[in-house]
Amino acid sequence: MTERAAHLVDAVLPWVPVRQWVLTVPYRLRYQMAWNHGLSRAVLGVYTRVLGDVYTRGARERGIAGGQTGMVTALQRAGGALNANLHFHTLVLDGVFTETLGGALTFHPAPGPSDAEVAAALATIRHRVQRLLVRHGLEPGDDTTGPADRLAEKSPVLAGIVGASVQGRVALGQRARARVRRLGDARDTEVVTSRGARQAHLEGFDLHANVWVSANDRAGLERLCRYILRPPFAQERLRLRSDGRIALELKTAWHDGTRELVFEPLELLERLAALTPTTTSHYTW
Repeated sequence: MTERAAHLVDAVLPWVPVRQWVLTVPYRLRYQMAWNHGLSRAVLGVYTRVLGDVYTRGARERGIAGGQTGMVTALQRAGGALNANLHFHTLVLDGVFTETLGGALTFHPAPGPSDAEVAAALATIRHRVQRLLVRHGLEPGDDTTGPADRLAEKSPVLAGIVGASVQGRVALGQRARARVRRLGDARDTEVVTSRGARQAHLEGFDLHANVWVSANDRAGLERLCRYILRPPFAQERLRLRSDGRIALELKTAWHDGTRELVFEPLELLERLAALTPTTTSHYTW
């Protein structure tokens, strides 16, 4: 992680401002992407093309023709609860480059996107992803009754493990279908979805674009690169309890007060299995 982050800063990302865009997708799509690497790449293609259009169109509206940006994306497979939560972290050069007749490149910084622009980008992403799913037979179209679950057809056990992980439930053993045990000051509160600055949420899709690093803040950029390349969990957050169960400390307490999740050994193993890519998948972005 550290070496790859340093490589991005030293050899890949130029000295220009960088903005992080994060796309989260609905539960059903997380489940489909967890085992279908081709679908993950296709969704990534939709997402990055929309982001590129945002910058190109914005530059054109400011009188800058032919501008192009660049970006690097990391696909993270896990959420903070060790649940299957495939989502994209994208570092975008926050502006566009244009080329002069002599071949020299000039960078034109972009103003920060408005909340409305983030919402419009998310609506476009959602619409195009829905069309993509219909074409792949993963969502019902006008002439179909419903999508087939190809993972369940191939491996029902793995399908159950991945599906339970996405939903924060247990798949195997005596506690099958139960929620993962939580420790903390649990309260009966509704889940509140943040819709802060430069963040939009639409039918399970969420797009966030409020993290920004200036052109000269290379230390801050390296910290951001380390963040997007981090592993699913830090080993020091796991501890073996006296009762033989494994506790996972959350980085920040949840809205309901939960501070730790407690797994039976089998439950922890099934969580790790749900996060492991198939042998034909290679996640290098």
